[in-house]
Amino acid sequence: MAETKNLSRVEEMDASFERRARANGRTFEQEVEFLLERKQPLTPEERVATIRYLHSRCNGIQPSLTLDEIREGLM
Repeated sequence: MAETKNLSRVEEMDASFERRARANGRTFEQEVEFLLERKQPLTPEERVATIRYLHSRCNGIQPSLTLDEIREGLM
């Protein structure tokens, strides 16, 4: 039951971001970038919506780096 409540709250926040973006003449992605660039602390709901957006841009679980890839990054 708690999952359903949380899910609807997140969906509610996504819809809020969509409305806010349309009102400001931006896309959802542009609105998220604007909110991140303004460097003000996000509300907990804004954080959840931002994280959901960023997760939606990934294709599932990303593979872990190999030791060689980690070493290359350190050089």
